[in-house]
Amino acid sequence: PGSVAVALEVAMAACRDAGIAPDTLPSVFASTHGDLGITDYMCETLATDPTAISPTKFHNSVHNAAAGYWTIGAHCTGATTALSAYDATFAQGLLEAMMQLATGTPAVLLVAYDTASAGLLGTVTRSEGLLGAALVLVRDGDGPRISASLHDGADAESPGPLGIHAERNAMAQMLPLFDALATGGSRAVLRAGPHRSLSLEIADTAQSELLHG
Repeated sequence: PGSVAVALEVAMAACRDAGIAPDTLPSVFASTHGDLGITDYMCETLATDPTAISPTKFHNSVHNAAAGYWTIGAHCTGATTALSAYDATFAQGLLEAMMQLATGTPAVLLVAYDTASAGLLGTVTRSEGLLGAALVLVRDGDGPRISASLHDGADAESPGPLGIHAERNAMAQMLPLFDALATGGSRAVLRAGPHRSLSLEIADTAQSELLHG
């Protein structure tokens, strides 16, 4: 499925760029809806001809399908988590990964993705295109350092270049962070739930060392 394909592609790219082997790396897979095309197929088939359900599509309809394929394809024995929190999914996935780091895990793979809605389901839940991104978060590394804090209120920011380009996908919620990382920004705000926001402060480690050296 497209959801699995994009999730595995960005996950492997993130591990490769980080120079970390994926086989023992714990992972968090965050998706608002999973694969909406398969879900719509399941609903329509169950309503019209229940005995015609495809076993393969049924197998791929579970929310942790991408996580399962990742552990198989990457020969990964690390723990994996699949979660959804509607339009706060990415923020909650990032929090989960950061909590694992805070409790002693050296590195965590965070993968976020969503697909296009289809059929009658698309009239209820709208999402366009195929969007995915991944980060390898480490406790000690050379990349940008991210600190997070939860706040009351929806402190939304105007969409950046990436947000404008893919604003109609359900996982566009993650793009403020990637816009900040791509442009050297120092702050990003993510929706973390009803009337809650996740404020991210981003510091460049090289600049930080110069300031404190």
